[in-house]
Amino acid sequence: MAMRRATTLIEMVFVLVIISLLATGSFKAMQAILVREYKAKQLTNLSLESQVVANQISNYLTQRIVYSTIGYDPEDESFDYIGDLTDSKPVLEWIGRANDLYIDGNYSGFFDMAKKSGNEVTSYGLKDIDTNKIALIFAGSFDRSQSDSGDINSSFGWHGSDRNDTFDISVSGDNISIDETIDNPIPKFLYEKYFLVESAYAVARGADIDQAADCITKLGLKNRDLNNTLFLFSNYRPWKGKTFCADKNGTKDGNVSVLMQNIDGFNFSEEDYTIRILLDINKSIRGAHPIHFSKMKVVF
Repeated sequence: MAMRRATTLIEMVFVLVIISLLATGSFKAMQAILVREYKAKQLTNLSLESQVVANQISNYLTQRIVYSTIGYDPEDESFDYIGDLTDSKPVLEWIGRANDLYIDGNYSGFFDMAKKSGNEVTSYGLKDIDTNKIALIFAGSFDRSQSDSGDINSSFGWHGSDRNDTFDISVSGDNISIDETIDNPIPKFLYEKYFLVESAYAVARGADIDQAADCITKLGLKNRDLNNTLFLFSNYRPWKGKTFCADKNGTKDGNVSVLMQNIDGFNFSEEDYTIRILLDINKSIRGAHPIHFSKMKVVF
């Protein structure tokens, strides 16, 4: 009887060992399946989110004043037209048309050149235009909003530069007048087509801005997430001497919103009059390799 019980105990030990090994293997297999499933879901979500963000940036950029689009480096305050960049700049900026006013039919975008007197020109259908926020830029002879001076450093007021091609206006009935104030330039030429502009825009990662700026701290983001968060800045007017609210320099103004987190890189360039936006997404996954992919958007 004693030998029988001993054999039974040994068999039980072997059975328990085998069961524990099988359980460990099954747990690890199940864990791997769950991690793969979670990673697949995160990849899908991040891919969709980055596509939405790329489309959102594209929608704003399609209403840009083309020649106003610049790359800007807050570290040394250097900037240049996006098509003339010789080195990478971390911040993309542009001036946007007053598109909502145009869609609502509050201005036509064309002057009646037969009805002009000095710096006053007729443009039919003018209404609800806040001249404290709105400025005028002529489309120019090539309809790319190219300035008469051809020098972006003196056209729009970017980062303390001159704004010789961005005009303050007054509105009376169907007439727009270029205000002859001390700080407002007088146009060399009046063109038939014009744009009304109401805001500049900037897109930048947290790593390249002033993270201590009030508009950033009010968002309540975790410090560890700031560097890889992509922000959209709006509602500031460089032709009035202002810059975006988290610039490291200048007189700050405007608003900010979060576009997306987990942005490891943000790049842009101009090719054949189109802007190429590249987002590099990178998210750590516990127990697995990080998710890492890129998203490109071409803006005409």
